[in-house]
Amino acid sequence: MKHRVEYLTICALIALVRAMPNVVVGATGALVGLTAYAADRHHRRIARENVAAAFPTRSRREHQRIVRGAFKHFGRLLFELLKFSTLSPEAMLKRVEFEGEDRVRAAYAHGKGVLFVTGHFGYWELQAMVHALRLPPMAVMARALDNPALNELLEQMRTRTGNSVIYRRGTIRRAMRQLQAGESVGVLIDHGVHHNPVDRHAQRADHRKAQEGKTGQGRQQLAHWRSCGPGMAR
Repeated sequence: MKHRVEYLTICALIALVRAMPNVVVGATGALVGLTAYAADRHHRRIARENVAAAFPTRSRREHQRIVRGAFKHFGRLLFELLKFSTLSPEAMLKRVEFEGEDRVRAAYAHGKGVLFVTGHFGYWELQAMVHALRLPPMAVMARALDNPALNELLEQMRTRTGNSVIYRRGTIRRAMRQLQAGESVGVLIDHGVHHNPVDRHAQRADHRKAQEGKTGQGRQQLAHWRSCGPGMAR
């Protein structure tokens, strides 16, 4: 029953944001995020603990400000994603500015596969969706949502422009096959981050070197953030 309610709520939001002006979409999403921050004590506590572990020298007030901003941003991201998913490919491209496209094409030119590395910051979902409209599609590594109906809906959004999704089961094998075929994979490096960042980063660096020795693929770091106008991304 809970999953059904969640699914119907998101479907109603999609219908709502379809008609919303861009300025209203962002403002409404931010308000929803702040409401979740005030109401969801459990996830607010988890977020504060994570921020405190990442920034131990900062004050509790700073931790609270960061967490509040994160909730606000994720609410805005949700509404922007729902709005973006209703647009045509042509309308998507009009709302996005590309930088560094030449470097990405140069990496593809080697024919050894390209590994795109980013994290849960900015508007990563929008970046992945629009990627395949200007560049070869990529396989996005992701964790499936607990709600099967919502997961299917999100997968439809992620794949409608030509990308595919690799879920955790069999992730490494599928990603390696993708790269060895000269194709590309998108990775969010902060999936499954532990409280020991130094050791974890060292392990990732060793693993990255080992995999590059096997496949020879190029790596591209992705960045995506808000541009000046409402509804625009860069």
